[in-house]
Amino acid sequence: MRRLTYYVGTTLDGFVAGPDGKSDFLPVEGDLAAARLAEYPETAPTHGRGAQNPTVGRRFDTVLMDRAGYESGLAADGTSPYPHLTQYLFLSDTPDTPDTPDNRDNRETPDPDSLDPAVELVPGDPVAFIRALKARDGAGIWLRGGADLAGQLMEEIDELVVERHPLATGSGIPLFRAPFRPTAFALTDSRVFSSGVTLTTYTKENRMQIRPTTEADLDLVTAVTVDEPVGWIEADRYLEELKEGMYRPEWTWIAEQDGRVLARALWWGHATGEHPLALDCLYVDPSVEDRAALGAELVRAGLRAFTEQGATKLPLYNLTLPQSWREDPAAVAATDWRRDAALAAGLTDVVERLRLEWTPEAGLPASSGRLTFTEGTDEEFLDVFRRIAVGSLDGETRRNVALMGAEAAAQEEVDFYLGCPGERSWWRIARTPEGEVAGLALPSATPYNRNVGYLGVVPEMRGRGYVDDVLAEITRVQAEAGAELITATTDTDNAPMAAAFARAGYRVAQTRLIWSAPETAPAS
Repeated sequence: MRRLTYYVGTTLDGFVAGPDGKSDFLPVEGDLAAARLAEYPETAPTHGRGAQNPTVGRRFDTVLMDRAGYESGLAADGTSPYPHLTQYLFLSDTPDTPDTPDNRDNRETPDPDSLDPAVELVPGDPVAFIRALKARDGAGIWLRGGADLAGQLMEEIDELVVERHPLATGSGIPLFRAPFRPTAFALTDSRVFSSGVTLTTYTKENRMQIRPTTEADLDLVTAVTVDEPVGWIEADRYLEELKEGMYRPEWTWIAEQDGRVLARALWWGHATGEHPLALDCLYVDPSVEDRAALGAELVRAGLRAFTEQGATKLPLYNLTLPQSWREDPAAVAATDWRRDAALAAGLTDVVERLRLEWTPEAGLPASSGRLTFTEGTDEEFLDVFRRIAVGSLDGETRRNVALMGAEAAAQEEVDFYLGCPGERSWWRIARTPEGEVAGLALPSATPYNRNVGYLGVVPEMRGRGYVDDVLAEITRVQAEAGAELITATTDTDNAPMAAAFARAGYRVAQTRLIWSAPETAPAS
């Protein structure tokens, strides 16, 4: 990886320029000037080079500038301050840049027609751009400034070289302009010159960074493989669903140290969703001494960010395991540290669910013919959902009813299934020959295959075997639509539903452990 160096002069109180953006009160003279030209010759603009050979001491081949840095490096009639380097000019307008006369000129977009063709104007996110730039072949990258650009790139700076001049100004443009976030550097060199200027070099401490990814991190993300007997997301699936918006760089978090991914968390959501719904894959490298602690830190960071971005319901963590995972020591070990990480991150509600599968070889389940299945209005479906929720053995339904009441719990179920890939036209209400509502048959789908979706029997009709008829209807609808695989899930504690699936020819394929954050009832 190429190194990003922020080489800059400052006052004793940390200002790189005055309020007007000028830094001519920080002279570079005598032995300091000689040292800079000898060791950092590329930092001298064309008009300040004289006979200096730009290839001597080739430390940098690229410079990053904001508007003020670009203009201060120009000669009176010049358009390219550093033609011996690859030059990138960034806009400094950020939410943290106050719109004042001191920096308003620097917030204006330079006219591309006024730039030298050798100077490339870079719009958009500078962090993603720099990460991609650092991954390319080449020499070092010099950050010329200014404060906004340096603030945005603080975590990407590998080396900080500061000429500290023996004067104070009281105000001006700071070394960094950014939100408060302590970033540690280690002192590696310090010299004092005859003028009293100290030249101090710091390098980024080799510590871990926990952060969301950008498009520049794609190779790092997809290079991770999980060598444990748990479900995980392979590169091909990640890339495919990344294109559809179900995985996103900002929903993908990593713990990185020295260019190496030590942990990775992949959150998933609907392609049209604003926030993720579930953590699909949590990985911590086996070399990490306390995998649960790092996993918890990574998950906490992601959940905190989603909350700050407006998510009102935190995504759950879904871990897929083999059916007999408790009999496999490797699967138990892989589950244990993930469970500890989830709990430590605040996902303390846990439920174990069975993933079931039906294939045509099992044959269509028999129907008694006692029920008919009809279409219904949204209001009718909402009412049946509400009635089924009362006394349900499904763990999530029971929690939602206790938390928000049957009406709100039913509405949440309706909204969820309306957001799934299945069609609303598939939904049916089950009725007795007398026209009484017996339950609900809701075939649905995921991005991968058709599934049972939702089924239930209203309380007054339970115990009559109607659940078998409802499940048989859903299976028939999906099979006649050409489904070669129908999936379903149910809690391990919901023994009657598990038995109904077994009678219908569904086999248990996997076990899922689901951790979620406990919710509190809304204030009345």
